[in-house]
Amino acid sequence: MLLKNVRTFAPQDLGSVDIFVGYSKVLAVESSIGSMPIETKTFDLSNFILTPGLIDLHVHFAGAGGEGGPLFRAEPLSVSSLLESGITTAVGLLGTDSYARSVMEVLQKAYALEAQGISTYIFTGSYKIPPITITGDVAVDIIAIEKVLGLKAAIADHRSSHPTVEEFMRLASQVRVAGILSGKVGIFHLHVGTCPDPLYIVRETNKRTSIPLYHFLPTHMNRNEAILEEALKFALEGGNVDFTAISDMNCPQAYEAVIHLLEAGVPLDRITVSSDAGGSSPLFDSEGHLLDVRITTPEDLMTQFLRMLDVIGPEKALAVFSTNPAERLGLGCKGKIEVGFDADFLIFDNTWNLAGVVAKGRLVWGKI
Repeated sequence: MLLKNVRTFAPQDLGSVDIFVGYSKVLAVESSIGSMPIETKTFDLSNFILTPGLIDLHVHFAGAGGEGGPLFRAEPLSVSSLLESGITTAVGLLGTDSYARSVMEVLQKAYALEAQGISTYIFTGSYKIPPITITGDVAVDIIAIEKVLGLKAAIADHRSSHPTVEEFMRLASQVRVAGILSGKVGIFHLHVGTCPDPLYIVRETNKRTSIPLYHFLPTHMNRNEAILEEALKFALEGGNVDFTAISDMNCPQAYEAVIHLLEAGVPLDRITVSSDAGGSSPLFDSEGHLLDVRITTPEDLMTQFLRMLDVIGPEKALAVFSTNPAERLGLGCKGKIEVGFDADFLIFDNTWNLAGVVAKGRLVWGKI
């Protein structure tokens, strides 16, 4: 595949360039590439914009939810729902329900989506501690199963297992050792609720064990203004934070949260945004009664990306949605348009409407 004359943000602005793709990789990025000695599909993209694909590091692609009963169980996501939202790499995980759902189910859905064209990974675990795993051991899951990048657990939430610091420390140690032995980053991905001092257990573990903060990735850190301030504090201390791209809930929008942190002096590379797609966003009253449940969708991620793009420009917005997630997860060949990187691209028209998606070197969605 040869893409000609396309305005490219890699995420840095490369201007108009030609990009040659083969064997799912970017093979050349040059100002002009002539005719090729092999059969090549050539696309003139003079009126289009090219970016890296979005990397969604928190998506319930096997389905989740269940608060409110069986009628509120979210269905598994289709590959088309991800692609039309610009997602070329997705990391799946369990939600509240780890009784009727399993990590193995998430893994099998990851393989199915991979076969349909996108790149997939998963987190083992769920809300519960002790964690639900595939092999019976957190570290073995991370070491032995290529798609497993780390562990998910819930903290500071009425639906969590309310682990002690000692329990949490032991799990964090397992994640770190597994990362070291597997050559992965080893991510302890944390669903954060709204309890007071929500990241206390993370800080205490870091203080007592010296396990580096980069292993911990708290998400949903824009649930409300108080949690957003906790995100700011943690990021200024050197931690990484992830915001959720829910567009119609009564909480700070992800793009607003990102701007708030940047204006307060947080380095851009400590911030990511994910969709929480396929999960539920339940609303409880002050006494803990369930009032409503919204099933989240992948399109929220693209909505927040476009809103952020308008405020901080494509280079910084792409860092938050592509480059930073790739680096956070240790995906060394994703998140940028460079020679040797995976050919995962989004093709926009000049007004930033998504026109096509290239994943692993193939046009898998849209028409150009």
